[in-house]
Amino acid sequence: MGGSVRPAAFFTSYGGRKVDRRHVLRFHADLEEAVRLHSDDDAFGVSGPFLDPGGHWRADLARHCATARTLVVLLSDVQLDSVWCAREWWIFEERVRLFRPLDDPPHSILPLVWRPLSRPMPRVVRDRQRLDWIGPLGHADEGLLDTMHTDPRSYQALCFRLGRAVARAAARPLPALPSGAAASAPPAWDAVHRRAGGDPDVGGAFATSGDAGGTDTSARPPTPPPTGSGHRDPLNVRVALALSGIEALSEDTTWRGFLRSLGRLRGARGLYPRHWPVTEPARRRMLRLVDHLFRQHRADTAITWLSRAVYDTTGDRAAATALLALLPDPTTGRSAEP
Repeated sequence: MGGSVRPAAFFTSYGGRKVDRRHVLRFHADLEEAVRLHSDDDAFGVSGPFLDPGGHWRADLARHCATARTLVVLLSDVQLDSVWCAREWWIFEERVRLFRPLDDPPHSILPLVWRPLSRPMPRVVRDRQRLDWIGPLGHADEGLLDTMHTDPRSYQALCFRLGRAVARAAARPLPALPSGAAASAPPAWDAVHRRAGGDPDVGGAFATSGDAGGTDTSARPPTPPPTGSGHRDPLNVRVALALSGIEALSEDTTWRGFLRSLGRLRGARGLYPRHWPVTEPARRRMLRLVDHLFRQHRADTAITWLSRAVYDTTGDRAAATALLALLPDPTTGRSAEP
C-alpha cells in the first residue's frame, strides 16, 4: 500500500514552543480547509502533532518532508534555532535542486512570519520570498500569531489566500527524496550557532564561509577494490566508480571547488587540495576519498554530501541523482539502483 498513498499537500514546519502548540494546530487545520476549497476534499497537510502514535518521530518527519508537495514554514526565533527545522528546510531545498533546477513558480517552499524575529534570518531563508504580501499591512512585523488574535477577519483572509498558494504548488508534482537522503539530511543553516547569538551562515549545508582550518586525517590507505569475484561490489566501490565517471572532477579547478563544497557540507571541515591532488587513475583517487568520508561519517550522510557537492560544482543533475540512488534503504539495507 505504501506506494499508492497520496502525498500530503503541505507540511507545516514550526518551532516547538509548548504555548504555541494549540494555535499552530488551529492554523494547520484552517489552512487544510482552505487548501481543500482550492483543490479537492481529499487534500491534507501533515506536521509533527499529526504523526501516528507509537512511531519513530524523526523517521516519520523525514519521510513526510521527503514526500509532501509543499513546505509551509512558520518563522520564529524558536523555529530558526531548531536543528530539526533546519533539516526539514534542507530536505525541500534538495528536492527542488534535484527535480526543479530552474526553481520556477509555483514554488514549493512558502515561509511566513509566525512570531516577530529578534535576530537575523539565515541566508537560505532570506533568499526565499516570504508570504508577507498576502497578509494585512504590518503582518510581517507582528507575525501571523498576532493577526490570529487581533484581526480574525484578516487572519481568515490570509489562510484563504495561503491555501490557494499551497493548492497551486501542490498541483505540480515534486518527486520524493530517497529515504536514505532524507534520514541523513544536514541542517540548512547552523541553528546551534544562531541560538547562541552567532551567525547562522557559518555552518550548515548552505554555509557561505570557505574551508576552515584543521588537520586532515586521510593518511590511512584506502580499502582495495575487489578483484572480480563476481559478487556485487561493496558500497564504497560503487560510490567511487560513480564519481570516477564524472569527467569534470578530473579538471583541477572543478576538483578544488568540489573539495570546498564537501568541506562546507561537513561543517567547514576542510579537504585541502594539497592533501587531495588530482591523480590518476580517477577510480583510486575517488576510492581514497570515499573511504576517508565513510570512516568519519555515516555512509548515507557521506553519499548525500557527495551528491550535493557534485551538483554544486558541475551542475550534472544526472550524476548527482545517480549517487543518491546508491543510498541504502534503511529498511532493506540495499540501494535503489538496479
